[in-house]
Amino acid sequence: MTYSIIGILASIVLLIINRDVLHPDNYRDVSPAERNYRRFLFGVMAYYVTDFLWGFLEARRLTAILYADTAVHFLAMAAAVMLWTRYVISYLNEENAFGRILKWAGQLFLAFEIIAVFVNFFRPVLFWFDAEGGYHAGLARYVTLAVQILLFLLTSIYTLWITSKTEGKTRRRHFTIGVFGIAMVLLISIQVFYPLLPLYAMGYMLGTCLLHTFVLEDEKEEYRRELKDALAIAESASKAKTAFLSNMSHEIRTPMNAIIGLNNIAMNDPSASDKVKEYLEKIGASAQHLLGVINEILDMSRIESGRMTIEQEEFSFAKCLEQVNTMISGQCREKGLAYDCTIHGQVDDYYVGDAMKLKQVMINILGNSVKFTPAGGEVSLQIEESARYDNKAVLKFTFRDTGIGMSEEYLPHLFEAFSQEDSSTTSRYGSTGLGMPITKSIVELMNGRIDVASEKGKGTTFTVTVPLGQSDRKRTQSDKDEFDPGKLSVLVIDDDRIALEHAVIVLGQIGIRCETAESGWEGVDKVRVNHSRRDDYDLILVDWRMPEMDGIETTRQIRGIVGQETPIIILTSFNWDDIAGEAREAGVDTFVAKPLFAGSVMDEFREAFRRKNELLEKQTADLKGKRVLVAEDVPVNAEILLMLLSMREMEAELAENGQIALDMFTASEPGYYDAILMDMRMPVMDGLEATRRIRSLDRPDAAGIPIIALTANAFDEDVQRSMQAGLNAHLSKPVTPETLFRTLEELC
Repeated sequence: MTYSIIGILASIVLLIINRDVLHPDNYRDVSPAERNYRRFLFGVMAYYVTDFLWGFLEARRLTAILYADTAVHFLAMAAAVMLWTRYVISYLNEENAFGRILKWAGQLFLAFEIIAVFVNFFRPVLFWFDAEGGYHAGLARYVTLAVQILLFLLTSIYTLWITSKTEGKTRRRHFTIGVFGIAMVLLISIQVFYPLLPLYAMGYMLGTCLLHTFVLEDEKEEYRRELKDALAIAESASKAKTAFLSNMSHEIRTPMNAIIGLNNIAMNDPSASDKVKEYLEKIGASAQHLLGVINEILDMSRIESGRMTIEQEEFSFAKCLEQVNTMISGQCREKGLAYDCTIHGQVDDYYVGDAMKLKQVMINILGNSVKFTPAGGEVSLQIEESARYDNKAVLKFTFRDTGIGMSEEYLPHLFEAFSQEDSSTTSRYGSTGLGMPITKSIVELMNGRIDVASEKGKGTTFTVTVPLGQSDRKRTQSDKDEFDPGKLSVLVIDDDRIALEHAVIVLGQIGIRCETAESGWEGVDKVRVNHSRRDDYDLILVDWRMPEMDGIETTRQIRGIVGQETPIIILTSFNWDDIAGEAREAGVDTFVAKPLFAGSVMDEFREAFRRKNELLEKQTADLKGKRVLVAEDVPVNAEILLMLLSMREMEAELAENGQIALDMFTASEPGYYDAILMDMRMPVMDGLEATRRIRSLDRPDAAGIPIIALTANAFDEDVQRSMQAGLNAHLSKPVTPETLFRTLEELC
């Protein structure tokens, strides 16, 4: 079994060491020398297989099969030697007569061995097996070994002769080949006298390991040299192209600046006719388009030349996104498209990165969406923070449109320069085919990724993920001292539930807990309830675009309830210049662009609050001398109320229940009382019934006198019942003096 063990071991070593030769890369051409070396290895492998089978078959006395295996063994041995001579001649690459003789000698030796094997079937000249399965060598076997020794020896001599004319690494490698041939001569010589020793196989095994290490390295160096030359040629061509594009862009931009400048001057010339101005507008539009093409070419040349760099500076993501939304929403409005920008989850106001490049990516993709989406379609941008690691935040941008879309076959070519799916696209939409390659290059320079999914006629979705540095920027201490976000009461009114959830998250980041309403009517009801409690919201955020009741009408309704004190901010993803006049007339204080950022809200709130304070300082109500009817059945509570009112020099009269309060008001002259404080739960007649009776009286002050509920019932249903009965305000006990006085100041 020694032959089997050596055969298996040698096969494994050969396959592992020479795996790159036996399975070369498909992308490169194989040299003649390497091709011949691979054939030599296959010949050796065939020899090893016969060695493995020999030990197995001999142990089981399978003489007939062993006979066939031995015949193949001799053929593989001769083929390996012939292939070795062919490899050496091709590797040395010396055209001479001796080399050609060696090649022919190897082929003649293989032919001789084929004939010998054929004759051996009829007359045992190579080998035979006796009746007990014992192996015996014939004369031709010794001739075969002698020829092998001669071929290896001649090949080695030839190699060493060539080696003498070389130097450096080449000399050492040639010398290795020559030494291998001499080593094989010695091993075969020993095996002539000891035929059952696997020295021949072991020699091949060790030799192919050395040859792979030293010989094939030369082939790899040649391949690397070819690659280096090809790279140098490619780089030279790329630099030439980049220089040409850069120079061309510069030469065109210079006169273009003059064209655009003079065109603007001519447009503003009062003597120009309408027809001339129409021509000038077309010239200006064409010039701007041409300038955009030049800028794209210049960007592409900068990317290809490696001159485009990514800055790492702190920037306001809120302002960056606002600028993009202002530009894209205007384009969508002009074309009749619906545009929506939303943020999911937590997104910071500030990041560290390249704001200009990030903005360029968003504008390129959204600009394409606008360009390739017919009127009546939709364009949207969704932003979310997908992960945080190593002081980095990964932002995910999802761009969707309902445009013309792209076929699945074209998608792999989308990011190729000057690529167009349809040649008619250029003339119809004015596309250069550079926007997407530039966008992809910028995203990759930012260590990000861009993916696209599209269907012809149904639209396109781009997904961009970009890592940005986290910013340590926090709100200043003066901001925190002026407003404690944890004490602010905020109402957000929006018909989009996702936008409401985002508002809760964003405002929650700075400690604001807010309430939400999904329609204008619901928002108005919540404002009315809180106002009745004298617990008005500190800030109200209202979406502009809502069904049934839009943000302007909602603001108008809210102002009718709370007056001018509470700041109201309109949220919009559109250009608010078109609605600013109407909105301010309705009572809107200011505008904030969608999507919502806590910093933007607080900045606008501070400004609105400052203006409100300036107005309120000029409006101070005087309660001195006001007469108030107090309806309270609990003596202690009544005494406290009378004492509080006296602190502001007001006159107070007490009624122990609702019936007495009704009688006292009825018996008084119109205008005698300035206000009524009405407890809800009283004997004989409760506060609700007393209020209804007073409101139904036929006297001029019955409908207008302020009636304020004082009650321990603080549920929304109680507030609603109070307002339905005709009460002006609903104060929950215990009532603070500040709340009571502020309510009386407003209502009196």
